[in-house]
Amino acid sequence: MNKKEKEILNIEQSFKDTLENEIAEQNTENKKVEIKDIKYVGKATWKDKVNGKDISDAVFIVEKQIKEINENGKERITEQKNYYLGDKCIGGGLENNDVIYQSNFANSEPDKMQAVSDLLEKVSDKELNEYSLNNLQNKELAEVLSAYLGKKIKPEEVQTELDKMSEEELEELNEEKEENKKEENSLTDKQAEKVKVNGIQKVDLNTKVDGKENLAQRLDLKEYDSIFVIYSDNIKDISKKSKEKINNTTYSLVGMKNDGTAKVLNDEFEMDKTVGNNASREQTKVRADSTATRDNKDQSVYTRKSNGASIGCENDMGNVNMFLYQKTKEENENVGIQIETSKTKKIPVETRRVFNRNQGVYQNDKVQDEIEEHTENGGKEYTETHEHIDIDYYVRQIQNYENEDGEQSINEVFTEKEIKDKLLRDLDKYKDKISTEQIIENVKNEMDADAQIYTREHKLEQ
Repeated sequence: MNKKEKEILNIEQSFKDTLENEIAEQNTENKKVEIKDIKYVGKATWKDKVNGKDISDAVFIVEKQIKEINENGKERITEQKNYYLGDKCIGGGLENNDVIYQSNFANSEPDKMQAVSDLLEKVSDKELNEYSLNNLQNKELAEVLSAYLGKKIKPEEVQTELDKMSEEELEELNEEKEENKKEENSLTDKQAEKVKVNGIQKVDLNTKVDGKENLAQRLDLKEYDSIFVIYSDNIKDISKKSKEKINNTTYSLVGMKNDGTAKVLNDEFEMDKTVGNNASREQTKVRADSTATRDNKDQSVYTRKSNGASIGCENDMGNVNMFLYQKTKEENENVGIQIETSKTKKIPVETRRVFNRNQGVYQNDKVQDEIEEHTENGGKEYTETHEHIDIDYYVRQIQNYENEDGEQSINEVFTEKEIKDKLLRDLDKYKDKISTEQIIENVKNEMDADAQIYTREHKLEQ
């Protein structure tokens, strides 16, 4: 594989990890969504409305297979094509490759929609298929097989060769593949400058923490697009020439900008000596599953020098759970919420809202009690059916929807019955055209827009 193919494969695999975490939350006993292929289109570019500078984000085409079982036990399999800008689904595709953009996206972000459309027109189907996730993974495996078997294996011959192999041989092949990846991921000075493949886990700094601020704002890292958490022994390779500070800890943080340049962030943070490997006190954590724990499992904890915000890294069987901390005023102890990464599932809005509401003023046990109460009452049961989803669960989700300004307009204007009626109507109307999750997202956006219009008109009348 050449350099371009490896870069695109890494982009597609990282996006698939993020997407599968979201899909896993939405799957039910009677409905399973599986990603069949991902095609990286490129980066769409549009102008910032405030300063006129170029803004870019990745565009993906995702092919999905949906298996549904009705009340009679009969299985139905459908294929679906979705278009993503960044990690946000913006539309669905028809058989003739026309794109149906989400109404809210088309109405509120016409510049972005045009940028995506222009990009799609420039890229041919042949190029998209050539660099699709399936094709690149097959090509990668062909190279590994060729080295393993000592003969040239073409991508189209991969499956035939795999079918011939025993379980023991397949296990050896997988080990060789992982070993090759480790060699590729070892950091050279040139690789360190752009941090291409060495990130254990990636954190998107544009992710909202509480519906109001994103991680870049909370951590005072607005000049960076993302951060990677990396084993500290690899940081020695990055810092060899730049003479950046190296902390004696399990993990270190590397910030990456939009242009691909990277910097070890150890100078921007200082180690919290009372927590981490030599922890003398515990921290309260709100986890991605909406439960709260109090422990000292973090192996590295960093405090931002400019504003006091902290990040903690916890080893979870090879994966890294990351937490954003703030100090309580009464006890001066860390209370944190789990950060969404490329390997963890999406943090529920209810969980983020608790973190926003407390703002570090309550004691740790009060925060923990509130989260545990939410966990007991919130539930994750999917029992009522309409197209095999829990209608009431999604009605509550829509009702409590927070827009980008941190407002809950829907809850203030519409009744629960009005939300449920709207959702049921749209499910019936669009069930064979777009995915259930896309329908729910559309309902959120449309009802939020209607609620804001109603609120503005009501204020004018007064």
